[in-house]
Amino acid sequence: MKNKKVVIFEAVIAVLLAALLLFLINMDFSKFKMDVDLYFLNEDSTGIEAERREIKCKDQLDAINKIIEEMFKGPKTAKKNKIISSDTKLQNVTYDGEGDVIVDFSEEYLTGDPSRNTLETYAVTKSLCSSGIVSRVKVTVNGEEIVNQDGSVMDYIEASDINIETEEFSSELRDVVLYFADSTGTGLVREERTIKIIDQQPIEQYIINELINGPDSSDLRRLLSDETSLVSATVQDNICYLNFMSDFIKENAGDEMHERLVIASIVNSLTELNTISRVQFYMDGKRVDNFGSVNIKGYISRDTSIIREEQVR
Repeated sequence: MKNKKVVIFEAVIAVLLAALLLFLINMDFSKFKMDVDLYFLNEDSTGIEAERREIKCKDQLDAINKIIEEMFKGPKTAKKNKIISSDTKLQNVTYDGEGDVIVDFSEEYLTGDPSRNTLETYAVTKSLCSSGIVSRVKVTVNGEEIVNQDGSVMDYIEASDINIETEEFSSELRDVVLYFADSTGTGLVREERTIKIIDQQPIEQYIINELINGPDSSDLRRLLSDETSLVSATVQDNICYLNFMSDFIKENAGDEMHERLVIASIVNSLTELNTISRVQFYMDGKRVDNFGSVNIKGYISRDTSIIREEQVR
């Protein structure tokens, strides 16, 4: 016959085991934690910046939905701004299980400002891709693909297609050489200037921005429209890959000479850098064969035949 103390001990153990079993049954082991980078507007609303956040999810599709939910909540720091308006509704998320995601928002997602719409889409893409689950994202509105001003469709976008600002930065002064049209519009003239570079953007992007801003000299003519929008600029193996918004052609096309000058202005300015020998053009992440009458299908090299002797400092 068992000792009374042994019986009591066994009873206590049984109660504890029963409590432990009940605890384990009620625990949700399906949820796991994931660190992701959520992207919001920077302080002056000119670009997007990351904010690290932890999410809990039970599967891949749930993780995708949780990331979007967190984006709707907005940033936790006052130095960043919400990128998706509060009245926008998430209508559907489709995940193919292999990395492609389609996110469908209500019509409030579109702001009427193409640049802002692009930033929103890039923020969604970068945020979802930071999970490691997603490789490409397409954003739709009311089930319809987003159409750019020139009628082209914004297709799937990868995180690598997007150039963003970094969190920490320093600045320096850099001497650059830019090429603008001469007074007759038949050739290019060098213009040297010193610009302030912040490492939030690559030097290549600054050069394009300076070309958009135009020449300092009244004797020279700007070639790129002030409506030109560069999405990203990356360099690999001495080749600069430029990704413009799809309205690049509409905003900058003209006669044959003008189109030749536009391309040469960009390529000649960039190849002044010793890290670049050729340039390839993309629009909305897709390679483009022609810019009006100019073939830009392959890698474009420097064109010295169009440079005039005079130089503006």
